[in-house]
Amino acid sequence: MGGSSRYDREVQVDAEHVAEAQDFRALAAALREQHDGAIPDRRLAWQVAGVLSAAAGELANGRPLPLEVRRSVRGMAGALREALEE
Repeated sequence: MGGSSRYDREVQVDAEHVAEAQDFRALAAALREQHDGAIPDRRLAWQVAGVLSAAAGELANGRPLPLEVRRSVRGMAGALREALEE
């Protein structure tokens, strides 16, 4: 590809994005381990965990999420965090 792909370029990742990615990964792991918790449907819980993991991977590698996607993932993560703490 010759470095023209966004996946081929080396990008510096700031601490904020790394921390957010770690938070998303931790939430994804908690969803996969929960039993009848925040999302009782296991298939749905795993799909939501997949979205969090994918967003984390993009952020951790310096690839920005589209603004509306990032807002939605942050909102979902906040709601899940609250539900898992109950």
